[in-house]
Amino acid sequence: MGVERFGDWDKVKAKLNGSLGVKLAMALRQATLRNALLLVREIQKGIKSQAPGGVAFVKLSESTIEQRKGHSTKALIDTGFLINSITQKIMGDAAFVGLLRTSITKDGESMANIGAIMEYGATINHPSGATIIIPARPFLHPVMAQYREQIQKNYRDAINSVM
Repeated sequence: MGVERFGDWDKVKAKLNGSLGVKLAMALRQATLRNALLLVREIQKGIKSQAPGGVAFVKLSESTIEQRKGHSTKALIDTGFLINSITQKIMGDAAFVGLLRTSITKDGESMANIGAIMEYGATINHPSGATIIIPARPFLHPVMAQYREQIQKNYRDAINSVM
């Protein structure tokens, strides 16, 4: 007993072998770019609003505010280097969103290192004997968590658009 095929198999074969694969790859790449740009924009908005992903930052200490005379009294917005260094980089079918290791301040400090301290907090033992505690002010993970479902929907929509 054999299997009998019906329908337009040439059309199915063409979709699977050629144009569908190319169209799907293009749709996924566009969704990846759209998602990366969404995250960059929302991370920057979150820093400006002081509540990325709806999670409010710990307020700056009075001593920090005092040291910042002439600069912003908002967390993570002193010189603007951090917020302006948040970027995206598309790598094939994946994207990086955050602070590139190659991004540095005008003083040569790594923005990625500064970002890690801001995201996770730090305790610094100063040579003077003072202990400086920098509380965590997560600006990446809360936004990524808030937009996870939207990102997944964007990928589903991209796939459905070529099917």
